[in-house]
Amino acid sequence: MRHQQILDKLAARGIVQAMTEDVARWTAGQMSYRGRSHAEVEQAVIPPVLARWRCLLDAGDAPAADRNVGWVALATVLHKHGFHDGALTARALTSVDELNRHVVLSDAFARQSPAIKALLRSTPAPPTRRPRSPRTVTFLRPGDVVSVQLADRFHGAYVHELHGANEFPVIEFYAGSFTTPPTMAQLADLPAARSAARARFGVVGLTYLPDPAHQVVPLASRHAQPPHGGGPRSADGLWTLTDLLDLPGATAGFGQ
Repeated sequence: MRHQQILDKLAARGIVQAMTEDVARWTAGQMSYRGRSHAEVEQAVIPPVLARWRCLLDAGDAPAADRNVGWVALATVLHKHGFHDGALTARALTSVDELNRHVVLSDAFARQSPAIKALLRSTPAPPTRRPRSPRTVTFLRPGDVVSVQLADRFHGAYVHELHGANEFPVIEFYAGSFTTPPTMAQLADLPAARSAARARFGVVGLTYLPDPAHQVVPLASRHAQPPHGGGPRSADGLWTLTDLLDLPGATAGFGQ
């Protein structure tokens, strides 16, 4: 049993592709630091990846089948890249049983479930080189307004521009945070979360809309009015470059 065989049987191409891109991109970055052990890279990769995908895996409004597929996919993608987490794997094994109990996937998935479980329980081979990351192309467009979930709070963000050849969006956060995705009425007339472009970020990995991880939710398109009060000052930076998986750290303190 190979990793790709498991992923193909999940019949969730969008989820698998987005997860693979997240893990590969972040792993490549973490392996760039000299002297890091495999254990250190593993500890740097799993928590932020899991935090992003919990927006789907813990979503009460997502179908149980989607959440179970997500757990199996995440455990498999991480294992494929050389990483293993006991609690995450245990949850994925339970999801295999749930998918079979409710006859969600094919007979082939059910028949090969023992082999799938055996692979996920096994110790993965540590990566010997940085994984290749495909060039990112974002589906967001200037004027889009989205909700971004960070931990258990939701933040409104406005897309100002796209960097390069649609590589990633430059977004600006509105002030405040919410317990559910905000409405446009709630965002109306709100200022930027910080002045002098400190609430503006070029976010690598902010690619899909709709987002398979459910972290980013569209609120409006072609919206003419960005948050006010956040324009850059002379001689200051226009925006800060970050990664979608590092966004919680980059925005620490926003809207609390």
